[in-house]
Amino acid sequence: MAYSKLKNPSPELAAKAIFIILSTALLAAGMLGDSLGEGGDSTTHYLYAKLSWENPSYFFNHWAKPLFTVLSSPFAQFGMKGMMLFNILCSITAAYIATCTAKVLQYNYYYITGIVVITMPLLLPVTLSGLTEPLSALLIIIAVYYYLTNNIFLSLLIVSFLPFVRSEGLIIVGVFGTLLLIEKRWKYLPVLAAGHLFYSLVGWSYYQDFFWVFNKIPYATMSSVYGKGNWTHFVNQLYFCVQPFTFAMIVISFVYLPIEWAKKKSEMHWAKVFLSYGIVIAFIAAHSAFWALGIFNSMGLNRVLVSIFPLCGILAIQSIHALTERYKSNSVYRKRFVSFYVAGILVFPTLNNPAATNFKEAIFVNNQHKFLRNTLIPYLHQKHANKQYFFSETEMGLFTGADIFKDELWLYPGAQVPPINMQTGDILVFDSLLMTEERNVKLDSLRLTKDFREDTIFSLVNNQNKATQYHIFVKQ
Repeated sequence: MAYSKLKNPSPELAAKAIFIILSTALLAAGMLGDSLGEGGDSTTHYLYAKLSWENPSYFFNHWAKPLFTVLSSPFAQFGMKGMMLFNILCSITAAYIATCTAKVLQYNYYYITGIVVITMPLLLPVTLSGLTEPLSALLIIIAVYYYLTNNIFLSLLIVSFLPFVRSEGLIIVGVFGTLLLIEKRWKYLPVLAAGHLFYSLVGWSYYQDFFWVFNKIPYATMSSVYGKGNWTHFVNQLYFCVQPFTFAMIVISFVYLPIEWAKKKSEMHWAKVFLSYGIVIAFIAAHSAFWALGIFNSMGLNRVLVSIFPLCGILAIQSIHALTERYKSNSVYRKRFVSFYVAGILVFPTLNNPAATNFKEAIFVNNQHKFLRNTLIPYLHQKHANKQYFFSETEMGLFTGADIFKDELWLYPGAQVPPINMQTGDILVFDSLLMTEERNVKLDSLRLTKDFREDTIFSLVNNQNKATQYHIFVKQ
């Protein structure tokens, strides 16, 4: 009997095996590869988490996201690999909980949901980083699962803390709040304030401001230094982030929704609608508006969509459920259709196209990290030993071991001009991208002033074939 099951496994058993293989491959990619993440925000979040045990004030840094910093900090003590392990566990668990949620919703072929989620092309590079999206995705899908299984209080408690993992958690709070009003669950509304109340109290003594959770939001601005884009940007990006096969299923799910609504009318499952369609629509619509209007310092980054990947996977399964229900009598057709879909989502990410996974960039160290680790930092240590280095790229913090967030020592994200307390012989590393675009430091001004002497220039071509120059200036 056991041999027969192995020789002819059931579709559910085969799906579990595929999911385990994919999860193991994801873990191996993170632990055996030599990637240090994509840099930028990934590095910054990692360093906040790693250094938080030495400087507890980082647990209350709104940009770093307090809950993310707390939960990831034990892993970050083991380096970037530890941070990646944390995110890998988040992504795998989120995909599994998405499968459980699809089962609760009684969808046909619910057991392939985890495969759908884990094969979304953008999942790998975002997971192998220090970014906050994997934890956000995990908490969102857990909250949805608990709500659908009638664990309302626990669900809402988790939702209340989402803004302290990612700022758009406020959008999710709004969706759950609207659902509570529709279902007339008035007594649960105060639970949505639990996260803000908790962090207001624990951070009060540090900031001397009970309302720091609002006053310190870094994105609370009606402008953006990153410009603006078009309204369809995030819908277009969803296609590339989840791959065409899954994108098509998501689109079909939205076509099917009004049909189902018309059939069931008063019997419509409001929680099902709000906690799958509602969150996805609100999330994409909000980010589309932020980017199109150029507000809240939106950069139009497609990686934010990773937070709703588990829900997108459920929408795809909902479409498969709807399509296969129409052919109950033709089991051969149903099996072929589902088999074709699974084969498609497994193969497509490996193909050479814009909507596939760039395995090389995700798994292996990038050119910038190689340059900083093997060229720039050794040069500084050899020629300018025992000097303080001022720079804008947080990636340099990976190799200097310094606390880049101490503004009296380092030119960190958010600073606008070189610190005034630079001493003679200190080094300013001017990069041609961030220094100009985000720090408002001009190369010509540095060259004209008598306060700095230009020492040397390095040139780097990154993985996107874009050139960046690093000018080494010595304080006179």
